[in-house]
Amino acid sequence: MADINVKSATDRLDCNITDMAVLPGDLLLLADFRNQSVKLADPASGLLLDQLRLPGQPSRLCLLPGDRAAVIIPGKSVIQTISITMKKLSLQDVINIGHACCGINNVNDYFVVGFDNPAKVVLIDKKGKVYKSIIAEFKNHTLFKHPTYICVTNENTSKVIYISDQGTKTITRLSEELQVMQTFTDPALQDPRGLVSLVGGQLLVVDNVGSSTSTLNVLDVTTGQVTSLLGQKENLCCTFCVAVSHTLGTVYVTDYLKRCDVIRQYKFKY
Repeated sequence: MADINVKSATDRLDCNITDMAVLPGDLLLLADFRNQSVKLADPASGLLLDQLRLPGQPSRLCLLPGDRAAVIIPGKSVIQTISITMKKLSLQDVINIGHACCGINNVNDYFVVGFDNPAKVVLIDKKGKVYKSIIAEFKNHTLFKHPTYICVTNENTSKVIYISDQGTKTITRLSEELQVMQTFTDPALQDPRGLVSLVGGQLLVVDNVGSSTSTLNVLDVTTGQVTSLLGQKENLCCTFCVAVSHTLGTVYVTDYLKRCDVIRQYKFKY
């Protein structure tokens, strides 16, 4: 499908979209690291609807209940919450978390946050207080080195957390209380980054297989099988994050080098 141009007239630098999420109404929320902002885009019209300047460079984001979102600003060691009202973005609260983090999502009443120095995954309440954490070492093997992208999904009657880690080349499945449930490895996953849940126990996973090639894969969590969907043939290059509109049947991917100012979109079928 046609690309979505997300560079604004006020951007001084090429975009670096490090994370994105699909909002209700199928709008896209984007974290632009280089231009120190969060952006709101409309895939239907291909227009950039709004842009919010942040007090630092954002790396990851997640959606929150009540038309809100949260972004992490590693250089400031904070979580910045954002309001999304009438297609406009505005700053809300700043939550200090002590030191730089590399991944975030929302589970129940907590942020699930990944840190890489030292490597750990932590549940943090909305005031920044640590509720529970899991360290890198688990049963004599290393769980995490860089727990960068975090996906939360519903399975049966509870929530499950999936975390990609390019340092260990794994995807780890945790309970909502951070209990280790499963670890996935596959030769096809050399540098797993962005991931998003699909129906039927499947995950879309971005993998960087070299300095100039990326792949988009499906991980079946019931079997551990990895299937490649997009890659060198489609000229994917330095893709870090992925998002899905289930209502539109659209997959959105980014490109850090060759086409950094656009979001690429593909139609897909389950």
